[in-house]
Amino acid sequence: MFRGAILNMPSYRRLQQYAIGISIISVIYNGLEGGLSIGFGAESGSRSLIFFGIQSGVEVISAFLVLWRFRKVAKPGEERGAVLSEQDLRFVNNSCRVEW
Repeated sequence: MFRGAILNMPSYRRLQQYAIGISIISVIYNGLEGGLSIGFGAESGSRSLIFFGIQSGVEVISAFLVLWRFRKVAKPGEERGAVLSEQDLRFVNNSCRVEW
């Protein structure tokens, strides 16, 4: 029974396409959610809505990183051989930096 489940498993490429699609949907949804929350929060003076919108922005950054990761790596095993450019590393470093 377990072997049948393995045979029916989608290919890596198909799973990669699912991850890209879900990330795109997440970026759009959370971007709208965050923008509306910040807008309505600013209009009504609600700090809760404003911070909820900021939290949605964090989720957008996370979805962008997932999208970037799955668009850069095409096949299983390439992670070991992939070389990130200085620009890619700078993007990740700046995305993860928190300044108060």
